[in-house]
Amino acid sequence: MNREMRRMQEREERLQKKGDTGRDKASRRAAAMTKAPAAERKSLWVRLREYLHEVRQELRKVTWPTQEQMIAFTAVTVITAVVLTAVVFGLDVVMKEFVFWLVDRS
Repeated sequence: MNREMRRMQEREERLQKKGDTGRDKASRRAAAMTKAPAAERKSLWVRLREYLHEVRQELRKVTWPTQEQMIAFTAVTVITAVVLTAVVFGLDVVMKEFVFWLVDRS
């Protein structure tokens, strides 16, 4: 069962729960008891192959950034990291000097 089908099934279940009355619950419970047994579970390798196939399909839908965009995003990330590191370092030095000043004063 793929994601879309699972979401649709969950949505239907939520809608059914919203409209539940005592009689609806009882009839649904009776219907659930008479259902046929669940289908046999697929083997690990089959499930793994299906999962990888679905991942590959989803990755084909992804809009990948161009090389220029990646360079720009990387530059922004590196610059932001350097600036924030400098700010934290500066605050650390200032606070250390302030604590030493307080200790020397007393």
